[in-house]
Amino acid sequence: MKLRESTIEDIEYVAERTASRGIHKDMPGQIDYFYTLEHEGRPLGIGAFKLINLFTAWCWLDTTKESRKHTPAVYRIMSEWMGIFTEEHGIKRLQAYVECDFPEAIRLVEHLGFKKESTMKKFMGDKDAFMFARTI
Repeated sequence: MKLRESTIEDIEYVAERTASRGIHKDMPGQIDYFYTLEHEGRPLGIGAFKLINLFTAWCWLDTTKESRKHTPAVYRIMSEWMGIFTEEHGIKRLQAYVECDFPEAIRLVEHLGFKKESTMKKFMGDKDAFMFARTI
């Protein structure tokens, strides 16, 4: 498996095969760092970081159904990738939000070391979301 910068083709590939709700389709247009996790020439997932200030970044990810065959390795690489990113950029806090009714995503971010901090009412239109943070 390797991690590399994302392309539009990666986004389209994951959108067609998403294992989640395809949240990346509605992400804001400005992303500072965008990566693809690839295995045997195919994307297993995509993720991005948006700097909020000098010490805080918002992050998100989406994986394909194929990634489930490689769950331990995918989780390990994602965790290592976040560690490298935070160290290289001096980030002390990563933030992620998850829809309150999305238990699979909640398990993923908790496994990656994020802790739930709050509930954000109507954050996703009529839906609530949890704010998670991973501090370094």
